[in-house]
Amino acid sequence: MNKKIIISICVGTIYLVLLLFLYAGAWHYDTSISTKDVSVRKLTEVTATIGGNKETVFLPHNFKGLTSRTPVTITREFTPKQGDCLYIKSVYAPLKVYINRSLIYEYGKENTYPKFMQDPATAVKIISIPDSEDTIQLRMEYLSPVARDVLTIHPVLLGSQTAIMKSLFSSMGFSFIFSVIQIFVGIFLLLIAVFVVSFERKGIAFFWLGLFALTTGGWAFGECNLTGLFIHNYTLLYLLAFSGLFTLPIPLIYFGLIVVNFHNKKPLIRSALALGSACCVALFLQLLGIASLAKSMYLFHILVPLALCFFAGCILYEGIKYQNKSARRFFFPMAVLALFAILEVVNYQLRFTNVLSFFFQIGIIIFIFMTSMIGGIFIKNALILRVEKHRLEFEVSLMEKQVEAQKKHHKILLENTEKVKAQRHDLRHQLTVIRSLSKNKDDNTLTSYIDTLIAEIPSGHNTIYCENIAVNAIISHYATLAEKYGIELTIKLNIPEHIEQISDSNLCVILGNLFENAIEACDRMTEGHKFIRLHSRLQYETLTITMDNSFDGKYIENDGKFVSRKREEIGTGLTSVTAVAEKHGGGVRFEADRFVFLSSVYVRV
Repeated sequence: MNKKIIISICVGTIYLVLLLFLYAGAWHYDTSISTKDVSVRKLTEVTATIGGNKETVFLPHNFKGLTSRTPVTITREFTPKQGDCLYIKSVYAPLKVYINRSLIYEYGKENTYPKFMQDPATAVKIISIPDSEDTIQLRMEYLSPVARDVLTIHPVLLGSQTAIMKSLFSSMGFSFIFSVIQIFVGIFLLLIAVFVVSFERKGIAFFWLGLFALTTGGWAFGECNLTGLFIHNYTLLYLLAFSGLFTLPIPLIYFGLIVVNFHNKKPLIRSALALGSACCVALFLQLLGIASLAKSMYLFHILVPLALCFFAGCILYEGIKYQNKSARRFFFPMAVLALFAILEVVNYQLRFTNVLSFFFQIGIIIFIFMTSMIGGIFIKNALILRVEKHRLEFEVSLMEKQVEAQKKHHKILLENTEKVKAQRHDLRHQLTVIRSLSKNKDDNTLTSYIDTLIAEIPSGHNTIYCENIAVNAIISHYATLAEKYGIELTIKLNIPEHIEQISDSNLCVILGNLFENAIEACDRMTEGHKFIRLHSRLQYETLTITMDNSFDGKYIENDGKFVSRKREEIGTGLTSVTAVAEKHGGGVRFEADRFVFLSSVYVRV
């Protein structure tokens, strides 16, 4: 197994153990409220009145089998201390709170929440109560939900506002901090995605991972009761919690599709589409007032873990059948997430701990941590492949340059061969005419005829510039072009017929690109003397080539490199020359001195 994967597993395990130790106290809560602070009292024993029947119950309590909007009254007498407040929670039920028959708080009144909501969303509130040294009566009047036949009433917390907040943080602080961190992690990953995608398309994986972090963070943030004390838009928190829970596997699946690169993507794409369709149907039913998201949640308690398990199974299958290394890396964190999702569903039914979503949040933390490491490795490998791709593309471009130089060389040789054939053919006739004129002793006609032949001979560059045939041919080609553009040419070369350490084609790439750039620069001049001076020297196993050419003095330089004025990018010609020189243990130097461009190239031979 890859060492990085082993390190990820070890770190994730240590991280899990630490979290379990830190939050082990949460396992002992029998409610969502802690009473570790001695200044906080929990009112659990109350009198419940339903339809005129009174009974003593202990909160939290579920009143089952109720028809919609059944009045349920909870009463309790207590003696407050100075500065005491009440912490009240209402779960999908309208509520009125009275102190000694005076209304101090009302929630869920008709027309105070959207019409698509059959019941008001879950709300929490810290309510100030009048200072009194006498015993006072607390009365809470609930109306049972429409969308469910169960009314859940939680204990009332009594104490100072500071003490209540400390108590709530001791029990819900983990979920609240987890959700905030997840949201920030999601935003951070989205920003990384924007940056990475600008130069690597597969960086979109960070977008899906960030979206997954946002959905899980939004779910935990909306579900946490502590959030309701800071944000009083309970409908928004309700939608945020359920939409996050329902959709969280979707961005995760698309993240996996990019990272793992499955051979058969259709099953996962179909599962993501099916889950997305189910989310849309659940939202549509909520907006129509037919079924609340809270009711659809029971279906998604099956769909979400099932989707995660199916995803983990597909990764395992991909890793085993196709020996996919990315699948092997991704399987362990995905299996951990699926396992913790199953534990969360089991906990929801059996209540190992009443801190709901605790297991899944731990699983998500481990998953995000390990997946971020794997994602980093993935992007690193992608960048390495990108560099390798650019290297190969450049080598292909260099080979194309070599082929182009060879084509020019062969073309010149072919043209010269054709000229020689034509000249041989014409020479026989011309010699016959000359012999005839010579026999007739027609000196004036003979002289005129010879002058005509001389005038008709095309001017060409048959000069031998060096011993190397290929280089000589390419120099001849550009010398002809230089003459055409009126450029003064000075050439002094010392290049052997054959050099083992560097091929003729690579030499042609160097000289061809230098000449091509020089001729273009001279041709761009509108005034001044146009010239090209080419020299080479072979000494101490080093071949040095220098070229000085005139130009108009205008150039663009970017980070020490000259930019092509035609394409406004680093010149491919100079880049090719640099690559060939460095490939053969040499180097280059290009500089502009007023109206003269200086090029120096050396290679080891």
